[in-house]
Amino acid sequence: MAKGDHFFVWRTHLGVPFQHHAIDVGDGTVVHFTDGDRGVAGPGGSTADFEIKQTSIDVVTRGGRDTVHVIAHRDRLDRDTVVDRAFSQIGRRGYHLIFDNCEHFACWCVVDRDQSRQVDVARERLSAASVKAIAAGGMRLVSRVGVKRVVRGASAWMLVADAAQWATEVGGHHVGLTNPQSRKQAGRAVGGITALGVGTLGGPIGIAIAGGIWAVGELAGEVSSGAFEKARGRRGAMES
Repeated sequence: MAKGDHFFVWRTHLGVPFQHHAIDVGDGTVVHFTDGDRGVAGPGGSTADFEIKQTSIDVVTRGGRDTVHVIAHRDRLDRDTVVDRAFSQIGRRGYHLIFDNCEHFACWCVVDRDQSRQVDVARERLSAASVKAIAAGGMRLVSRVGVKRVVRGASAWMLVADAAQWATEVGGHHVGLTNPQSRKQAGRAVGGITALGVGTLGGPIGIAIAGGIWAVGELAGEVSSGAFEKARGRRGAMES
């Protein structure tokens, strides 16, 4: 790593993996959301105690046991500015798992946008999967008997496409996709191809149905992103 790098490590809570993000200061220390003591902020802790601090990198990596994944942003601020921005937030509290977590903080330092792809991915996949299930159910009611069989089978298997898309984006760092947008594009490509693959079980009609359901779900995910950003904006305005 180098001074001003944005990186994360994988942690787990109750068996569920999550990412903890931080900014490398370049001298063996990092700035990140802590639990207010000698640990990292994350699910399951008391958010009232969470605070941005400068600590040893060993706090984040648990003495080097956790693998560091550096995020390569396309349009980033210069490294000195990134570190200065991180220092300016030391002592700040107000952690929120959905609206203001460790990734929001790190992204704000590096690209001046407080965003969290792990939150976005989870929300988009949930919205997309829900809409796809509803769409498949509706199509069963209006389709011909032969097509109903295809839709009935595809509606459950479409979840495989969402799982593949989620896994590609979340795990993309392990195959060299260090840029968030690259992971998003790769995830969509994998999800779309998987959905069409499921559709081949029903021939041309099945492909059309699966592709249509997937496209509707992706549109729902994008709509949910817009609604979420508006909600975040209203929350920020109320707190300022």
